[in-house]
Amino acid sequence: MSKAGKYFLFGNIFISVCAFSLFWATCLLIQFPLPLTLGVWVGLATFFLYNFDSLLPTKLRYHVAVSPRKAWVLAHRRVLAIAMIAAGLLLVFIFLYSFRLAHFWLLAHLALLSLFYSWPVIPTANGFIPLRNVPLLKLLLISYVWATVTVWLPLLAANWPVLAGKGWLLFLERFFFILPLTIIFDIRDVARDQHTGTLTLPRLVGVRAAKWIAFTFLLAYLLLVFFNHQGANQLALILCGLIYGGLIELAHENRSEYFYAVAGDGILVMPAILLLLLTA
Repeated sequence: MSKAGKYFLFGNIFISVCAFSLFWATCLLIQFPLPLTLGVWVGLATFFLYNFDSLLPTKLRYHVAVSPRKAWVLAHRRVLAIAMIAAGLLLVFIFLYSFRLAHFWLLAHLALLSLFYSWPVIPTANGFIPLRNVPLLKLLLISYVWATVTVWLPLLAANWPVLAGKGWLLFLERFFFILPLTIIFDIRDVARDQHTGTLTLPRLVGVRAAKWIAFTFLLAYLLLVFFNHQGANQLALILCGLIYGGLIELAHENRSEYFYAVAGDGILVMPAILLLLLTA
């Protein structure tokens, strides 16, 4: 892969584009003009938090086989740290000049969850651990944070009431959309998690059973799509779910890092792409 391609994938630029695109997908679903500043903020926040997580000393010290991503991060950690700090400053600037009080209360608890997800704060007999190491909590935390950011932020921008039933249905739909992906990435990390003693769903029930659970979550997503939408929007999201099913089936612990970086994260851009293509 080219040098630029590795920066794009391993430098967490692509996953930031994915977050922006899911934010945009919600705007398309509710027929609300894209609030570009808010969308850019979501992308920058994703870039900051994912690089914060990848640069933690505890992550870099794991004595496991070095993946292409980890090798790249180790070689470019200074550049990533500078880019992360720059993104953090931009986040503060945009927040101070563009956000409302309602945004603050929503984002404050998400920021704490995101930081504690990576930073050791939970006391155990062997010291402190991050939230991500609490058995099976990782799946729920990732799905909750992604669903909240990419659904409730655009809904707040569109002045939807917090108690609107449609909003909560969209939130649940996005929550079940993210859940299978967290299982796919846990399948990727089986060897590392076994070495570090992290209990994940694939380690608890096996890879094949974990895939069936992922398919169950995907079915819940498709049922919500069928209930929540109609016409071109429904067709776009169902097609996305069918592609998603193929991704789950192809997931395996021995797949290339590039498979997960491109196809795994890439499923997150499919809703916006298909909605744009089918509703244009």
